[in-house]
Amino acid sequence: MQKDNQIVVDGLTFIPYLKREEIATQVERVGKEIARDYEGKQPIFLCVLTGAFVFAADLIRATGLNEAKITFIRYKSYEGTSSTGTVKQIIGLSDDIAGRDVIIIEDIVDTGLTACRMIEDLKKQNPASVRFATLLFKPESSQTGFTPDYIAFTIPPKFIIGYGLDLDGKARNIPDIYVIKEA
Repeated sequence: MQKDNQIVVDGLTFIPYLKREEIATQVERVGKEIARDYEGKQPIFLCVLTGAFVFAADLIRATGLNEAKITFIRYKSYEGTSSTGTVKQIIGLSDDIAGRDVIIIEDIVDTGLTACRMIEDLKKQNPASVRFATLLFKPESSQTGFTPDYIAFTIPPKFIIGYGLDLDGKARNIPDIYVIKEA
């Protein structure tokens, strides 16, 4: 439900945070950075489901790397509006990445636990390189000191929805990003 630029999901009220135009500008910027770094190469983009699917689609188009491949994995660490602190792999990688450049595409890096676990799991498969692109990075929430290689936005530790990010599977379809309204 939407009212006066506010959105209500599961009884929580969210207010606008990042407009689709701002998101598009930053996704284009990150796409150009990746294109520059991987010019003449054929990286494998590894989209982390489910939240990163919108960002991944826009980002991969923005790179213009037509020889790149995309595949998907799924890890889970959130329930409701917070991280559980436990990282579970739900869907694993089916492609051979030995000797390949891998770029992980994630929607948000919060504690860094999932990011570190993914990188650790991937390095066991001997890729040429592993780099990390995220739409949103919350450095104040980090429990690992991990910093992604490509960051569209650095944000404070607030719960957000939209542009693929959800609240228990809801609100992924919203083209803008909304933040939970403080009481």
